[in-house]
Amino acid sequence: MNEQTAKRRIRIVEAAAAVLTLLLVTAFSGKYLIMPHVDPNYRATKNSVTMQAIEGYMIEGSYLDTNGSLIMGGSEAMSEAQAAYPMNYSYAWLLGYYTVNGTQENRFGLRGNLYDYTMFTLDEKNTGASVRMTTENGLQNFAWSSILGGSEGSVIVLDNRTGAIRCLASQSTIDYDVNDVNTLLLSDVPGSQFRRGTFENDPPGSTFKVITAAAALQKAAEEDLDESFFDYYDTGSYIAEGDGFEIRNYGDYAYGDINLETALNNSINCYFANLGNLVGKERIAAMAENFLIGTDIEIPFLGTISSVLDFGKGTPADIAQVSFGQGNTEITPLHLAMIAQAIANHGVMMQPYIVESVRLGRLPLYRHVSHKLKNCITREIDTQLKEIMHSTAVGYGLDEENYGMVYAKTGSAECPDGRVHTYIMGFTEDVSFCISSNDSDISYTLYGAAQQLVAYLNSLYQ
Repeated sequence: MNEQTAKRRIRIVEAAAAVLTLLLVTAFSGKYLIMPHVDPNYRATKNSVTMQAIEGYMIEGSYLDTNGSLIMGGSEAMSEAQAAYPMNYSYAWLLGYYTVNGTQENRFGLRGNLYDYTMFTLDEKNTGASVRMTTENGLQNFAWSSILGGSEGSVIVLDNRTGAIRCLASQSTIDYDVNDVNTLLLSDVPGSQFRRGTFENDPPGSTFKVITAAAALQKAAEEDLDESFFDYYDTGSYIAEGDGFEIRNYGDYAYGDINLETALNNSINCYFANLGNLVGKERIAAMAENFLIGTDIEIPFLGTISSVLDFGKGTPADIAQVSFGQGNTEITPLHLAMIAQAIANHGVMMQPYIVESVRLGRLPLYRHVSHKLKNCITREIDTQLKEIMHSTAVGYGLDEENYGMVYAKTGSAECPDGRVHTYIMGFTEDVSFCISSNDSDISYTLYGAAQQLVAYLNSLYQ
């Protein structure tokens, strides 16, 4: 064999080896680096292999509240992270879980979305990264134990200026203990195994009257209408043009001569049904869309909240239904709290968030930067809306002498399955809130809960 032939064969072998290496790298990259990002099944398989490799020595990272107080943390390898009472219940629906079983991933809540940081990114002691949340332990525990008190619903509190979620307490049909994932299996009631406040979509009830009021105020400002535009004589009954369905006020009350403030104070259905048709579908829809109703909103690491704006066929009867909060429009309690936050913040809705930062020791891995989602209304409209929401709150017993400046609106949603979902949303100078309940038939039963919550908030922010 001459030298030239030998060199040619060596080059052929080298080329073949290079091709084989490239094929192996491509196959490995495709399976373990690329496919896990585009195919959930590949990701689950990859994560399962990773978890099986590290579970013998991995210690899950800690979850801390905004003050640095411990919510939940791992203590040693091969032991589940634990939360002390009452955080094991008050935070359970928020924290959730992350497990793998074979090639099946089981994920829910913050732990299900932060496992890459808290379980798969380890320091020299094999401990995962720590997560600092925006919540405050005392407030979270108070909302769970004293406001919800075992009843099905949620309590949400947002910082007015930043959108930080200071509280997101949830109670479903089962007492989920985050220290024992098996407690989630104790109920087969449909919908029992999801977080109230973010995953439930129901009509907004009379809370939507705030949107109708804002649209009416904007129409009056743009068209230079005088106060008589808001005048209405209420007989306790309203029938939309071209329809035979009768809308009535709660308790069949008739209020006579009223204006916008009186109508919001007393949540008068007939007034807002009529006002909605005066303002028109286009303006009502535009205002709702300004507050992102009908838009999916992603909360980093927590999930996506959805809502629906539905005017049906757009008839006067459909417009009337939507305008006082019934019909097929759907919204989550968290979104209602965001609407309150926007009004509190001079018409600017902020991006809600629940994770402040993630750190591995001193190394920062993630930090949230506050930013706005939407300019919802002008300052002029915002000021007018605040005035009538304040006098409405006073009617709920949230007077200035005892509670300071509070603004609020209640709502009772008649749901298609016969349930009644009640809300009270509002805000103080510092924070916005929404209390929602599936265990009450009428929203005035939430007055006392709102008074308790506002009193606690005032003591927290004094």
